[in-house]
Amino acid sequence: MGKLKPADPIQIQAAQLALRKAIFDSTGQYMPVTYCVNEDAARFMVRSDAAGLLAAGPLSPDEMVYANGPALWLERPEAKVIQAKIRKHLDTGQAIPRAYLMKSIGLLLACNPATTATIESIAAGSMRVRGAAERLGGIWALSKRQRDFIRTWESESYREKLSRTTSQGSLQGRIAVVTGAGSGLGRGIAIGLARAGAMVAACDLDRPAAEETVSLIRQEMPGAAAAAITCNVTDETSVEQAYQTLLQRWGGLDILVNAAGVAPAYSLVNLPADKFRFALEVNLTGYFLMARAAARILMQQGMGGSIINLSSKSGLDASKNNTPYNATKAGEIHMARGWAMELGEYGIRVNSVCPGNVFEGSKIWNPEYIKVCAKKYGIKPEEVIPYYVNKTILKREIKRQDIADAVVFLCSDQARTITGQTLVADSGQVMVR
Repeated sequence: MGKLKPADPIQIQAAQLALRKAIFDSTGQYMPVTYCVNEDAARFMVRSDAAGLLAAGPLSPDEMVYANGPALWLERPEAKVIQAKIRKHLDTGQAIPRAYLMKSIGLLLACNPATTATIESIAAGSMRVRGAAERLGGIWALSKRQRDFIRTWESESYREKLSRTTSQGSLQGRIAVVTGAGSGLGRGIAIGLARAGAMVAACDLDRPAAEETVSLIRQEMPGAAAAAITCNVTDETSVEQAYQTLLQRWGGLDILVNAAGVAPAYSLVNLPADKFRFALEVNLTGYFLMARAAARILMQQGMGGSIINLSSKSGLDASKNNTPYNATKAGEIHMARGWAMELGEYGIRVNSVCPGNVFEGSKIWNPEYIKVCAKKYGIKPEEVIPYYVNKTILKREIKRQDIADAVVFLCSDQARTITGQTLVADSGQVMVR
């Protein structure tokens, strides 16, 4: 038996994206695809009879219930070829496999992240048994009668239901990246996407804050898939590493929400140049770097996708003593429009959301910033929030979930014909012109 040369990370990524697209095209399901470094699978894969041994059928109830049968053998990472093999498999009345063994790559799992370890163990154990059985006279797989009995056995049916993804929503199974997810609107959007069924990568330079967001998601939704990823959106290397971490974990991408932002508030004559440049770096360069990397993945994956730039009403109507914020928030809208033109042919939609003043959990609306606003309008600090709420048509304070709902809508199939647009969620303060 020959030695397996470890697959190149680029080859692994290509295999994950191809398998994910093939499953989507075959079933319409958004599924994460995890690559497993598994010695049993690696040894089994180099066998000349590997494909035939896997085709012999399931060996145990666990293999049927949790893994939907033995791993499906794949020759190469081409979505159309994989799709054809999956369709042929489904046409025989079998369920979509959760484990796949790809030649020269290794073991890939397409399943609820909560069941990944279980399915890996079952798939690897099955390969180990198949190899041993072949040396001892051949494989005795479950008979059709046994398989039919297991499918209708009440206890196994119950176990099968437990192994499914439990969360539901308009974004079921989609993989989302949210920057600035450690606080404020980024945190609210990350939680809102998880509520809608998405798997959420909470990206933030402040790792503990991102981990806190993930903790909040899991407290509310124990079955939700969420991960904290450290990311400096202004640094190319950090951005690339963040996406590599995402792909290693879930093997794909469907949604990017650019929400990391800063708002240095100064009058024009008192604005330090370094504060202006800092806002440009975070609010424009950061959005660009995250979107560029996301677009490359989405184009390679070939399943469309959605990019959201979180702008502001100040991107439409300038506010006083806010030069960096006004400029960058307007720039974010215009970048999104240009990206929509470029990426539309790949089914990738790009839109902007312009929130009004959201005070809940905001780092921007900190005590110092509120003092600046109070001075600007000649009111007391404690009067600032009521003052801004009263400026809206609805006289209603905007909450983080309100903005999350707008983002969820734009990322969902309900907005499938909407791209290059700006959705203003500000309780009626700024009219889009």
